[in-house]
Amino acid sequence: MKRTGFSSPGATAPLLVSCDVGMQHVHMMCRAVGDSPFPRVYSVDNRTEPIRRELTALREVAHAAGYVEVRLVLEPTGIYHHLLVQIAHELGFDVRFVNAEDVVKMRQVIFGDFGKTDDRDPQAINAVATHGRTIVVRELPATFRLMRGWGKIYQDAEDELVAAKGRIHRALKLLFPDFAFSTDFLYSASGEAIMDCYGWNPHRIVRDSPGRILDRLRKRSRILRRSVERLLEQARASVTSTPAGSLAELAEQQLALAWEELQRHDERRARAREKLETLYLEAREADPRMPEPVKGVVSLIGLARLFAEVGPLDDFESWRQILRYGGLNLCERKSGQYTGQTKISRKGRPQLRRILNELVLPLVRRGALYGDYYHHKTTVEKMEGTKAMTAVARKVVKMIWGWTRSNAAFDPARVFTCRAQYAKAA
Repeated sequence: MKRTGFSSPGATAPLLVSCDVGMQHVHMMCRAVGDSPFPRVYSVDNRTEPIRRELTALREVAHAAGYVEVRLVLEPTGIYHHLLVQIAHELGFDVRFVNAEDVVKMRQVIFGDFGKTDDRDPQAINAVATHGRTIVVRELPATFRLMRGWGKIYQDAEDELVAAKGRIHRALKLLFPDFAFSTDFLYSASGEAIMDCYGWNPHRIVRDSPGRILDRLRKRSRILRRSVERLLEQARASVTSTPAGSLAELAEQQLALAWEELQRHDERRARAREKLETLYLEAREADPRMPEPVKGVVSLIGLARLFAEVGPLDDFESWRQILRYGGLNLCERKSGQYTGQTKISRKGRPQLRRILNELVLPLVRRGALYGDYYHHKTTVEKMEGTKAMTAVARKVVKMIWGWTRSNAAFDPARVFTCRAQYAKAA
């Protein structure tokens, strides 16, 4: 959305309007401008009409005073700031965020204590913005906004799947203590067949003969006879240590509920994945420079989740800005003769760091793209595994940046070759 300025030959610096957004109210601060009716700190209801009315009046005052630009500065709040940002963009305001941690520290500097009030917060926000510590509020294209929304649904479904599997494990341990199959078997077609036919209740399993069990399960899966024999052996051991009757029925019910949740969230994740992949392909049609999936490097869903968080790369001046955006920029600690550890800032989008870690995991195996690099870090340089994974994640960001900027097919030879060397070899 194009932002319009305030046409006037007056002040060149923007007029700062600092806001602390709550669920019910927006507390605002704007210095006196001409005959401005606005007090130093005032509040409006966090509703459409009051916000629109106040911002419109503020724009008129700024225009009359000769300001070319009005800048609205606020802390991100999760959900409560969206209405204010949307209306401010519609009215042509330049909208910026400030870091919440910066505001906390500035509030202590200004007032000399840890107190927090609705009147203090806008003043601290204004002080941070006056020093230029603001973050541009990006207006993502519709496709990327949809990708980010579906990416959140995808991640929530994955988190719920992990939680459901934890509940299944606990219930199964109570119901079937001698269960010794792998989790791959448990969640395979054979495991689902056992769940449908017997609810993983050993007391129900031992009532049937091996042939009867095999016949029932073969109608739903391709389970092997030896697996049925192992299952029956483990069920016979379990029934000697777990009571039958109501307690077994309770444990079976707990397992059934967790299994239903697993299936529901698995279906939700599948739908979100389909949406994400479709949206990424649409975005790639609009910008063919966006990478295409490459087997052994990055999948379609991996690219879709990554770009859902990063957005269009044209919004960044370099790959280092992407690192800062994701909190992967390095922070040194030095003072005099003291040299502390260099760590990543962890101040950006945590979801971006999480997605990068998931993308990196298959790339650091031996024989994979970053396998040698990772194992050199861990074995030769004696770097911790998590720290080496972070180093690879930073490399992947740089790789994606160069891949996009080159507008060419993926070439693994370029991953570990600097630009000058590659140009010389070409």
